[in-house]
Amino acid sequence: MQRRTRAGWNALAVASVLLTTSVAGTAGTIPVHAGESIQAAIVAATSGDVITVAPGIYAEDIDFLGKAVTVVGAGLDSVVQGTGRGPVVTFSSGEGTDSVLDSLTITGGLADLGGGLHIAHSSPRILRNVIYRNAARLRGSGIYVTDSHAEIRNNVVLYNHASAPGDPHSIEIVGAAPAIVNNTIVRGDSNGILLRGDSPALVMNNVIAENGSSGRGRGICDFSSGGSAVIAYNLFWRNRVAALLTDQTDFRRVAGAEQRIGAPRLLGNVDGNPELVGRQPLLDGPLHRRTPVTKLVRDLIPSADARRRRALDAGNPDPSFADLDGTRNDLGFTGGPDASLR
Repeated sequence: MQRRTRAGWNALAVASVLLTTSVAGTAGTIPVHAGESIQAAIVAATSGDVITVAPGIYAEDIDFLGKAVTVVGAGLDSVVQGTGRGPVVTFSSGEGTDSVLDSLTITGGLADLGGGLHIAHSSPRILRNVIYRNAARLRGSGIYVTDSHAEIRNNVVLYNHASAPGDPHSIEIVGAAPAIVNNTIVRGDSNGILLRGDSPALVMNNVIAENGSSGRGRGICDFSSGGSAVIAYNLFWRNRVAALLTDQTDFRRVAGAEQRIGAPRLLGNVDGNPELVGRQPLLDGPLHRRTPVTKLVRDLIPSADARRRRALDAGNPDPSFADLDGTRNDLGFTGGPDASLR
């Protein structure tokens, strides 16, 4: 269990990126200030460059264009406000793990596939972002992933929703094997995560809570071929229909699925209240639209004073997943070695 400030999130993310590139000795830094264009910086960048995004609102959609660059912001204060004419962020040109999206707020996207992020035929790293109030017509209101080994770690995925007539899900994985680790995936209007096709994904150490509306929505729907996904050490709470749908069965509690299916597909998952700092209603409504995103995100931090502390010290006990203070992994976006906000 560890504690961090909001300022610590911003400073830690930027410092770690700059230190890494300074050691490499080959990268340049391209600053982007409010009123300037992140996309223009990507176009101008060369392999290894770090694009630092200052606090501000950037009204644009961005495409990494296959470039091995890092785009790092100031967390909640660096907002990429999508145009509503496609995904806010696109990776579709063969990007690899040297293409990094870090510490930005991604909002306002509307697309058929992936309102917030569209990841296809690429395997970037998606770290410490807030992916908030995006929409899709068909699949992946927050994030859509196909043909990918992307790393999606320590993000908040919050209030993403459908745009008629589809039934997209906050994170939708189709024929891909991403690592979805230490995220907080909450309050989407359908399923938190949906997997289909040949998708041997790793879904681990996440808080998946309060997803669904109007008779639909589970924590996870696993339609992966032969149950190829590994779902481990996640916390499920108050998802509308069930915690998990797999093997044509809705399991209201993940404990029932673990008893029937067990390892290696299911391991260490728990049901229970994550005891978050905030006490907000489940569904997105006028109150939430007036509430600053900074408060909404802070309300998702697990309370250190909660009696049951279900999300704290409950992740994968392997030391490689330990929190930055060396203690056992905390579930959700504040836990693990890549965390930055607490």
